[in-house]
Amino acid sequence: MSLTTQRDERIDLLRFIGLAMVILAHVYPPFIVAQLRNFDVPLMVLVSALSFSASVKQESYGQYVWARVKRLVFPVWLFLALYFAMQWALAFPVTLPSVETIARTFGLLDGIGYVWVIRVFLLVALLGPFIYRFHQRESSHLKYFATLALVYALFQALVWWLLPHLSGLLKVGIVNTLFYVLPYGVVFAFGLRVPSMLKPELWRWFIAFTVLFVAMALWYFTQTEQFKPTQHFKYPPQHYYLAYALMVSLALWLAAASMLKLLYRVRLIAFVMFAGSNSIWIYLWHIFFLQIFKIDWLTNYLLVFICSAAVTWLQVTLVNKYLVAPCQDPQKRRNIKALLTG
Repeated sequence: MSLTTQRDERIDLLRFIGLAMVILAHVYPPFIVAQLRNFDVPLMVLVSALSFSASVKQESYGQYVWARVKRLVFPVWLFLALYFAMQWALAFPVTLPSVETIARTFGLLDGIGYVWVIRVFLLVALLGPFIYRFHQRESSHLKYFATLALVYALFQALVWWLLPHLSGLLKVGIVNTLFYVLPYGVVFAFGLRVPSMLKPELWRWFIAFTVLFVAMALWYFTQTEQFKPTQHFKYPPQHYYLAYALMVSLALWLAAASMLKLLYRVRLIAFVMFAGSNSIWIYLWHIFFLQIFKIDWLTNYLLVFICSAAVTWLQVTLVNKYLVAPCQDPQKRRNIKALLTG
């Protein structure tokens, strides 16, 4: 495997959109807005597959895992340590939660919320190299997608038949690992094939997911006489939720080139590329600012997003100028950037 260095702006654009939609969820918008934006996590997993395909390099699995932990987990732990230290010292921006809540947050479970998605990204990343090898070995789209369908069918069967009988720590363990890594692993595997598919095939997949989503929405409507939110099928992610999310994600990928042209025209491309390439720290800072602003949902959203991006920009600028630039050791430079930027 060789390293690909050229950065695809479409990937950063989709990562920016995913980040924007995740933050939007946390300001509790009205129902219609909440439903429209409810494709964020699958989009981010799809983007991680696109990014993985574009940056594969020759390294051992141990080196790969260590790099993923440094990129995904250590920044979260650093932010949480500072965040909880501020709460302990100043009772700001909110009072310090219980020890159990703090422990569950560091464990990327529930705790204060917000960080469970990092667990999803880490679990998928740990499987990434194995899924990628299967992607490389299996040239037939038919066999590849049939295998993904079988894996997803197994997951759905487990949700229907096993989940109701689970309880206690066994349920916590299985639900927080297997019941997320299987469906999102399938999404990741699907994303690996997206760059190699021509537009007609991408359109066929978009139509297939649209038909599936609409059919299920209509079926649920006949049962309850009202629209059933896809959010009800998010924990763990199931067919109705994933059909909608993949429908929107493919539409965004197909429209990405046109959206980039518009962003260049209105001169917002620099901001979008910065946010897309520094999404983890913007996401972490948004946790802090969510506790600061308590106005209407739209004002909260704009303030939280802008402040989080501004603080991240200041952080990245200072880190590059005072920590990265003076450092002569390439490995230390990479470690600093992995921890404090991105």
